[in-house]
Amino acid sequence: MQKNAWTYALSGTVLGAFGLLLRWLQTQIIYDDTGLPVKNAAVSWLLVIYIAAMVAVLWWLAGRLCASAESPEEPEEAMAVGRREAGFLLIPGSVAIALGAAYMFLRMDDTMLRVTALVGILSAPVMALYPSLSRWGGFGAGLSLIPVVFFSVWMVLFYKTNAVDPVVWNYAMEILAIAGCLLAAYRTSSYLFYRARARQSIFACALGTAFSLMVLMDDITAGEQVLFAGWAICFGVLSWILVWNIKPSEDAQNEGESAQ
Repeated sequence: MQKNAWTYALSGTVLGAFGLLLRWLQTQIIYDDTGLPVKNAAVSWLLVIYIAAMVAVLWWLAGRLCASAESPEEPEEAMAVGRREAGFLLIPGSVAIALGAAYMFLRMDDTMLRVTALVGILSAPVMALYPSLSRWGGFGAGLSLIPVVFFSVWMVLFYKTNAVDPVVWNYAMEILAIAGCLLAAYRTSSYLFYRARARQSIFACALGTAFSLMVLMDDITAGEQVLFAGWAICFGVLSWILVWNIKPSEDAQNEGESAQ
């Protein structure tokens, strides 16, 4: 699966980039002079269809990768960094997470949001060291839950703050991005608890990457833009790592040997 690692890891990035352009186009044309969106605009339906298709394609690709392959059961094997440059990419991603969360902490007035931002700051070193967490046993597994807690609390607070807005498109993409990142953080942490599901985890990381990129065109703060960019990098790298370490199943190996 090593030859497919970059292909699949970049699929979330490429699909997210197209979604980013489509979201930008939507924000340019759906709002009228009063600031309200045009009801049932064609571009809005196109974006919805694109998101559904993107989810389906990523799920199909993940299933195709895992159809005749097996993911290592040991976290150290599943999270092993096959190439050093891939591991190094986690560093700028983690720095962006720390800077974005710090910006949120400084700009937010709500106490709970500031506490959530602190958890986001703590998530940065966790992501930078993610491939090494399995060596720390239960402590490493516990650390992997910090990003899960961050996105869980942030999603609740974000929805509580924005639910009163009658224009759903003003916050729909951002809450999708938070939910996608939450799913990715949850699925990757499952490896450290010996509850790995390769297809679900690879799919979740690619989806988190795509949604994190798509939300960059929304009317969000600079801190949130940097934060989502950092998560896009980290989940893209984790997707690559998981695919890189998938091994062909015994049946597939036997078929290959028979064919030779």
